[in-house]
Amino acid sequence: MFNVVTIAREYGSGGADIGRKVAELLEWDCVDKQIIERVAAMGKVNAAWAASADEHVIAWWARILKSFRKGGPELYVGDASELCVDHDTLQHFTAHVIQESANVGGCVLIGRSSGCLLRHNPRVFRVFVYAPFSEKIKRMKLRHPDEKDLPALLSRMDSERIHYAQTYYGCDPSYRGIYHLCVNSTLGIDECARMIVQSVKSFS
Repeated sequence: MFNVVTIAREYGSGGADIGRKVAELLEWDCVDKQIIERVAAMGKVNAAWAASADEHVIAWWARILKSFRKGGPELYVGDASELCVDHDTLQHFTAHVIQESANVGGCVLIGRSSGCLLRHNPRVFRVFVYAPFSEKIKRMKLRHPDEKDLPALLSRMDSERIHYAQTYYGCDPSYRGIYHLCVNSTLGIDECARMIVQSVKSFS
């Protein structure tokens, strides 16, 4: 029986919209931007900065500088106020929020490599949303009207998400084998959501 759905998505595919619709149909909590709010509260940092660091990996040279500055690599073990909150610490908080939500159940988790993090949890139904390049460009024109190079933006965002999952979870989110269902969003937000809900309910 599945009591959690994770939505991985190509940038511009409409996966977040589908995830929100799935949550509505199942009458479950939708956990998306709420993750950033909780992480910002845990780290006692500005929510806007937490959002800018969301699903991003600190550069390798910054990691080296950080380890020298702190006297060597370390794991977070105490209160956030006791250390300088960085990308790695925010990721630790993000994973904690995702795990906590999955433990409670009855939720749809959007992005943040939640499918990778929870890939061994038998109660988690993992979904990947994709779309043709032309469809993603069309969607991004509405979302980023001033962006001059939309193809580069799509490529960069997908690459950063893949790098994030590989760095923190040793998992390639573009590998279809980790998902129970892959859907093409050109079928429509509502239809994709219904397909996902039907799949989840068929195992309940």
